[in-house]
Amino acid sequence: MVKIDNKRSPEEPITIDKTDRRILYELDLNGRATYSEIGKKVRLSKQSVKERISNLEKIGIIRQYFALIDVHRMGYTFYRIDLKLQNVTGPKEKYIVNYILKLPKVISVLELHGNYDLAVLFLTKDIIETDNNIKNIKWKFNKYIKDISFSVITTHTRYKYGFLIDKKQEDKEVFMGRELAGIKLSPVENKVLTALGWNGRISLTTLAKQLGKSISSIKNAIKNLKDKKILLGYTTLIASQALGYLHYKVFINFQNPSQEKERKLEYYFRISPNIIYMTKSLGRSDIECEIIVRNITEFKKIIREMQYEFSSLIRDIDSYLVLNQLDTSYYPV
Repeated sequence: MVKIDNKRSPEEPITIDKTDRRILYELDLNGRATYSEIGKKVRLSKQSVKERISNLEKIGIIRQYFALIDVHRMGYTFYRIDLKLQNVTGPKEKYIVNYILKLPKVISVLELHGNYDLAVLFLTKDIIETDNNIKNIKWKFNKYIKDISFSVITTHTRYKYGFLIDKKQEDKEVFMGRELAGIKLSPVENKVLTALGWNGRISLTTLAKQLGKSISSIKNAIKNLKDKKILLGYTTLIASQALGYLHYKVFINFQNPSQEKERKLEYYFRISPNIIYMTKSLGRSDIECEIIVRNITEFKKIIREMQYEFSSLIRDIDSYLVLNQLDTSYYPV
């Protein structure tokens, strides 16, 4: 169970037991898993699982449930801008972040520590909309922006939270991208996808009522989205920092690349319990990953191991500490 200490300062990590970690891992595998299904995996009653999940939500360890959506199948592309700020106070930075969050099709904003302060991820089909978003930020906050970097995401793979249980199931990653298929959605499918992008655990009854549709039409829309390989699963966003973990974004540039070398590096990502994302993009790096670790020593060990194992491929590595993640939806349309 979660140990709640009213005297604990906000900076001190929250302690949870092995069972709570396993529950979080099962919710990461399937954010819509029922209390009974999870109970069978962790050997607890349905009611006990419900109480534990409720506690994890209450204290902010579970921040959100959301659908994993391959937006590329509908012709969308992710792009990201990284911002280095200057002459900015805490309230001013908060104002900038809140302004950006209101721009069209913003998926998330990461607050970083390193050479950049913010990473903003957008969704788009339209290069003009992309240009307008970037200009909007530049014009509005020109005197506060020291540097800006732009990249287009081509593919991304989400791995499971193996760090919670010190192991990873290799066959559980979710791959998104590569194919801009231009698949059209019905109005109901589009609304269902938007709703699940924000709350992947919403009940079918609530969703049907929210959209003014029958439960059968909602079920049919979800089935169609799965058949079209657009809706790939459901997962959970957890506040890993609140548990005492450090979250890093890592940018890797290659030398003498080859398909075989890259596949070996990708397999390394796949089997590492600490790596939760791999991203390929056109922009500042050849490949990116996100790493969650207990401390800086563990992080340095992973980086050194990568540099040693893939010395013929990796030219340099740059990293940033993720301080906070704001808003997450794979389909904010």
